[in-house]
Amino acid sequence: MEKQNSIQAKQKKILATNLFTKKRSREQTDYRYLIPGIVVVAVMTQVPFLITIIFSFIKWNLSRPDIPKVFAGFSNYWFFIKSSEFWQILWQTIEITGVSLGLCTVFGFLMALLLDNEVPFINIARTLILGPFFVMSTASGVIWKTTIFNTIFGWYGILAQKLNFTPVDWISYHPVGVIILLFVWQWMPFFVLILLAGLQGISKDLIDCMHLDGVNWLQGTFLIKLPLISNQVRVAIMLGLVFLIKEFGLILVTTNGGPGKSSYTLPFYVYYQTVYSNQVGRAGALAVITVALTLVLIRILYKQIKKRSV
Repeated sequence: MEKQNSIQAKQKKILATNLFTKKRSREQTDYRYLIPGIVVVAVMTQVPFLITIIFSFIKWNLSRPDIPKVFAGFSNYWFFIKSSEFWQILWQTIEITGVSLGLCTVFGFLMALLLDNEVPFINIARTLILGPFFVMSTASGVIWKTTIFNTIFGWYGILAQKLNFTPVDWISYHPVGVIILLFVWQWMPFFVLILLAGLQGISKDLIDCMHLDGVNWLQGTFLIKLPLISNQVRVAIMLGLVFLIKEFGLILVTTNGGPGKSSYTLPFYVYYQTVYSNQVGRAGALAVITVALTLVLIRILYKQIKKRSV
């Protein structure tokens, strides 16, 4: 009897060991499936960034192939740190990105509230609202510059002729305002998409209870719905910050950074250092600085949002 119990105990132990081994093997196999994707992402994103870091320590002028490339240390970084032009463009980047991010968040939330209703033709309205997000930024910039803001044959110019007033060249006289407007028009649908998904994930029973308890629209929106989609708001702000900072095409085809450098942002400044100044090392250093500052801003913003949501 004791021998039989001992055999059964050994069999149970072997069975448990086999189950644990199979489970562990299955988990390891699942992780192995991720390796190709991780490798592709690393090669496509991190390798170019590492090359950029290497370039940032080299003095390399594309317009002077007769001058050899030499190691420059941190001189490329020091060039921007002591440059007043860099600090001015940094402030312009923060101004354009910050205002655009705030407007995208506020109007995106209000638009998501408007679209979170079951009314006739709501699907058509949602499609039209999300349309600008799927248009290439350079195409959007060309459309706004030529067919809307043009003071002669654009919609704005034609309207000015009909109403007998002198049209203002907004792109020349108010370039930062135009860039912010185009940023909001281009990226607000992204915020609407994420926040609308969060609103539609709220339980209908909770909404019904809110109505039965006599909660008004303001209380229901800002005290109940907004806290429930705080995670979606956080995701939208984090990703929106990255998208807005790196935006380049809209500036290139509308203001081209002008007049002067009044509508430059850091990514456009990288383009200027590469194409116009032909300074590859400085462009690499500026790109690294831009990435580092973006990560710092995301970290600060994330902490502030998390602190307020607790």
